[in-house]
Amino acid sequence: MRAAWGAAGRCEGEGKMNLVQRMQRSPLLLLGLGIALIIAALALIWSNISSRDATSARAPAGVDDGRGLAAENAVTVLVAARDVVRGQRISEADLGLRRMEGPAPSGSFADAQSAIGRVATDDIRSSQIIFQQALSSEPAAAGIAALVPEGQRAFAIRIAEEDIVGGFLQAGDRVDVFATFPGAVYGQQGGLGQREGDQSKSALLLQDMQVLAVGPALSHQAGQVNAGARTVTVAAPPNALARLALAGRLGHITLAIRNPGDREVAPGELVALDDLRPAGAAVAPVEAKSEGESGRPGGHRITIYSGANQSVVETPR
Repeated sequence: MRAAWGAAGRCEGEGKMNLVQRMQRSPLLLLGLGIALIIAALALIWSNISSRDATSARAPAGVDDGRGLAAENAVTVLVAARDVVRGQRISEADLGLRRMEGPAPSGSFADAQSAIGRVATDDIRSSQIIFQQALSSEPAAAGIAALVPEGQRAFAIRIAEEDIVGGFLQAGDRVDVFATFPGAVYGQQGGLGQREGDQSKSALLLQDMQVLAVGPALSHQAGQVNAGARTVTVAAPPNALARLALAGRLGHITLAIRNPGDREVAPGELVALDDLRPAGAAVAPVEAKSEGESGRPGGHRITIYSGANQSVVETPR
């Protein structure tokens, strides 16, 4: 009996030795065994990941059905169904509901109706819980960028208190913009050694412009006087920004408040000092101007801006 067991042990040992020797003699066999082990390990990892994703999958549009949660511990919270940018007004399509284990996070919403119509004051990512501090009923809470009408730009004008109707200008008002330029801007009109009168001119530069802010105030506060304001920010079309920048650099800007219901565009006008003379007052003769190449007398071409609209008129010099 013992001899039989001894013989069997010797055979098993010799078999192992033969397998090891064969693997040492054949590198391809060793490589194949290694590849088989790697494939088995990858298959096991993939199986674990797939089962985990299937367990954590949520319902479409950011809504979680909450299956697997105990009914007494589950709560409903409002989440973003898609990305929401700062300044965007919340709609029903932006929202979803998620069931989660309670208690609900402090400041979260339990239903969509409480958030619809508010403005996002911060960027909100898809599937993120929406908190009350991230929304506001006032668009100004999202910053001035949220107040700019689509297709226009916010432009700040340096202004003095007397040029904003004594400080009574408020955010949300609509204004006309006047620019007055000194005679030096137009250069010396006389010959060498000669001097002429002041050549200053004033023009109605922009009309019916929306005021976005007066100083740092982004919203209207009834009865408040903005006595300390030194800038007024208006919404202007992109092709009017260069005119505003040049007028602010070389001239003096004054604002006139419009009635909220008055959207009429006034005719363009360029006023010089001679236009302020009383009727019938003597005026020094001036040399007649020659007609231009087009056959029309020379004149001023004025572009009138009204909100996002513009028109061009020509006035005599």
